[in-house]
Order: sequence, then C-alpha cells, then structure tokens
Amino acid sequence: MEQDADFADIEQRSRQWMDAWMAQDRAALEPFMADDYVLIVSSVPQHRVDRETWLRTATSAYRCTRFAYEGIQMRRIADGVIAMSSITDFDAVMDNIDRSGRYFVTDLWRRDSGDWKICARYSSRPGEADEGIRRAVAASV
Repeated sequence: MEQDADFADIEQRSRQWMDAWMAQDRAALEPFMADDYVLIVSSVPQHRVDRETWLRTATSAYRCTRFAYEGIQMRRIADGVIAMSSITDFDAVMDNIDRSGRYFVTDLWRRDSGDWKICARYSSRPGEADEGIRRAVAASV
C-alpha cells in the first residue's frame, strides 16, 4: 500500500469509530460520520441504511463485542476522498440474531471541515478465490 499520512489518519479514525460502536456511544460515533453517510449491504443493494438509522441501531439493537480489520488497502480517489477496503472480522448480535463473521467492506472517507469523515460503507460476505482470480493475482506479482 502506498504510504500517505492521510491513510494513517483514516485507519486510526476507522478503528476509533468501531471502538465507539462497541461502546455504543452515540456522541463518540457522530463526529466520524458525514451527514450523508449511507451503508449499502450486498444482500439488499437497492436499500440504503442512512446515518440516523445506522446510529440508532448501532447504539441499541446492534451490539458488537470484538472487531478487527485485516488486509487494509487504501487508495486516494480524488483530492479529499479516500477509499479504504478490508476484511472486517467481528462478533456481534442484532436483535438476538448473530451477525458475527467476516465481511469485505469498502469505506469512502471524505475530508469535511478539516477532518476525515466516513460517507459510505459497502459491505458483503467475502467469497473464495476461484482459479481465474488466483491466476490474475499470480500474474500481477
């Protein structure tokens, strides 16, 4: 991954954001999130979870007890916009339904009034690399 001071800042802020989720601390969560934040989940891609809905759920019914990022990749998309992708691995329940597991997430961070804020998260279950993907990866190294 290319080195960039903004990347380190975003990685730190992302971990702090998830720590605030585990603490179910709305006041701590809000400063990390852009006003137009949305969550898009691959199983219902036509539906957007808006900022208010996510905050309300994350501080009540959606309880996380362990969270880790793996394989973080970042790329500057434009001045003031950075994409961060990773595997997230966490233990969580929502309304007594187990949501624990590994997810591939792509987060879009945008500089807003001097701070980096997350404006979108795209989430899906990771798949296994098939032969075509393994060959493409091998050819790129």
